[in-house]
Amino acid sequence: MSIVALRVFIYSVLPVLAATIHVALDKSCRSRQRTLEIFLLYLFGVGVAGSGIGGFFGHFFISDTVAQSIGWPKGNPFQLEVGFANLALGVLGILAMGRRDGFREATVIAVSVFGLGATIVHAIDIFETGNLALGNTLQNVSNLLRPALLIGFLVALRRTERSPGSETTKPTFEAWRTPRVRAVGLMTASVATGFGVGFGIGQPMISTFLGIVVGAGSVVFTISRTSRGRVIHRSS
Repeated sequence: MSIVALRVFIYSVLPVLAATIHVALDKSCRSRQRTLEIFLLYLFGVGVAGSGIGGFFGHFFISDTVAQSIGWPKGNPFQLEVGFANLALGVLGILAMGRRDGFREATVIAVSVFGLGATIVHAIDIFETGNLALGNTLQNVSNLLRPALLIGFLVALRRTERSPGSETTKPTFEAWRTPRVRAVGLMTASVATGFGVGFGIGQPMISTFLGIVVGAGSVVFTISRTSRGRVIHRSS
């Protein structure tokens, strides 16, 4: 699997896959609001924060390698600007995990504009030069899929929040959500680190897999620890 294909999987497919498994195993995620929140946490975390920060390191520290994967000339200083744009999106993703107000809509708008704009630029390059490098073609899957998923799940969540008796307005919802924000944050850091280290040592598949396993273990440990704490508190 190429680096580009691996990035598409990690930052577009993995968030949905991980959220699906999380909802299936976490018995507290049975309501529609909680299910949608879990999907958004993984999309903002792994999908936006992980991709943005990873993109920053790529364009900033190994810009020539990234340029080669796109099929563009090396040494262009505009890559550094793109790197900081990716960093901005990554920071927005981190903050959006902890927020439930309009900050999330603002983050989705930023991700959507950047993704659509990047796709347009790549499409123009393909038509004008015939550049079919994976970084110029396959990467557009993530550029379009990630915003589409974010918009779909956020709109669905907002609709449930407006329904009568929505639990999202109750303190219990935030108490349930807080440890899951922390768990997904650990998952994001683990996966991104695994991919970054793997890229550096020339073993991206193996290192990313290990990052996913460690991240999944962090999620299970964090959630189970929270659940045990509540049981002890109730029994006492």
